[in-house]
Amino acid sequence: MEAILREILAKLTSIENNFLSFQQEVRERFTQIDKRFAQIDERFAQIDERFAQIDERFAQIDQRFENMEARLVALEQKMEETNERISRLEEEMCDVKKRLARVETQLDEVKETVHRLEVQLANDVHTLLQNIYKKIDEKGFEIYALNKRLLRVEASIEQLQSQV
Repeated sequence: MEAILREILAKLTSIENNFLSFQQEVRERFTQIDKRFAQIDERFAQIDERFAQIDERFAQIDQRFENMEARLVALEQKMEETNERISRLEEEMCDVKKRLARVETQLDEVKETVHRLEVQLANDVHTLLQNIYKKIDEKGFEIYALNKRLLRVEASIEQLQSQV
């Protein structure tokens, strides 16, 4: 019984550790996303500076627009990738929540079973002890009666031996 409980505890600890590591990975991913957004903000700031330079340097407008279009395409592609990653993370988080709910349900069932077994075991032990006490009492009276008989027989033997 104790070994089963230890095994269950070890599995629960393992599940908890896996959940904590997953949670840490999610946090790290969000940190990476935040860094990406900071980079995006920096790039937008660069674009704004370039628009100001465009006004000053009208002769270089065509070349700069081409560069900006390339950067915007790359940025949009990165945004799409980021959105896809966020969607996948949300789906995975939903799956993890569902799994956790199932684990919690199973844990509750295990707890109920263990409690029921504990109560049943205590009742069984109590019943066995009561039976043992009854048998000890019965045998105690029988032993007392046998001791009494033995004492009489020994007394009779001694009496006979003294007469001989």
